[in-house]
Amino acid sequence: MGPEELAIIMSPQFINATFRAGEDWYHSMVARNQEARRRNDFENANAELVRVNHLVISRSQEQNLRWKRYAETLDQRIEVLVRQVNARGEFGERVAAELDVASRNLEAKTTLCSQKDATIAQERQKVAALHAENEKLRAALSAAESDRQRLHEDNAAFLSAADHFEQKCKDLESDLERSQHALQEKEAQNLRLSQDFQNAHLVNEALSSASMSVLPLMEQTCGLWTAQGKPSMMENYLTSHSRIDGQPLTVREYLWFATLMREMTAHNVPDHLVSTYCPVAQRGDFLTRPVTIQEKRPD
Repeated sequence: MGPEELAIIMSPQFINATFRAGEDWYHSMVARNQEARRRNDFENANAELVRVNHLVISRSQEQNLRWKRYAETLDQRIEVLVRQVNARGEFGERVAAELDVASRNLEAKTTLCSQKDATIAQERQKVAALHAENEKLRAALSAAESDRQRLHEDNAAFLSAADHFEQKCKDLESDLERSQHALQEKEAQNLRLSQDFQNAHLVNEALSSASMSVLPLMEQTCGLWTAQGKPSMMENYLTSHSRIDGQPLTVREYLWFATLMREMTAHNVPDHLVSTYCPVAQRGDFLTRPVTIQEKRPD
């Protein structure tokens, strides 16, 4: 994976978009569950209405049956009255009037029964419509349950992918940290090497300048001793200056270290390199301390 793909994956916009999509799936699943619950409540209400309609129809049928029985009883009474009229002529008019009233009552009861039958038929049609609506609701509820199960599976897959993505990001962050650490170490090493190279260049320049300066100085010093009629004292020891291990310096060594220290200071050579190339004691006042030469040369 290149740096551009890594930058895209680790960007906050990409992470936010990924988790926002998961939240949208989850909210959609919740909304579908709520809709399925409302439909289930509506189906229960329809079932209760069907039960009540069946009860009303049953009671209406029982009432119609009682009215039919009453009508049959009334017919029987009419027949009895007819027979009584035929048997008893003196009651003919009264019986005829009662018969007329009974006939009108029978017609009214018959009309009422017809109306009740029509009402029962309408109620049966309503019950059939409710059954059809319940079937539709059952189908919708089944589809909603399928959607809920699919959303649950999609959500589980999304969470698994999110966990994998998060672990991948952590691995990439660890790789990036290791790479940055290695890069920092490499840069520090390169910086040290660059500084060592620069310091070596400064030391070489100081050594070159000191080499060219110390020879004329030694010749000039030897010329002064010759003019004074003295032998060369280049190999005589100094009582005032010594090496870092306590061994006294000769005049030749003193001239070399003094010249080299001046050149290194002039070329800004680091102090630890000056100590390495000029291993003398009390280097702080080495150049300003008075020089004392032993008159006796070493054997």
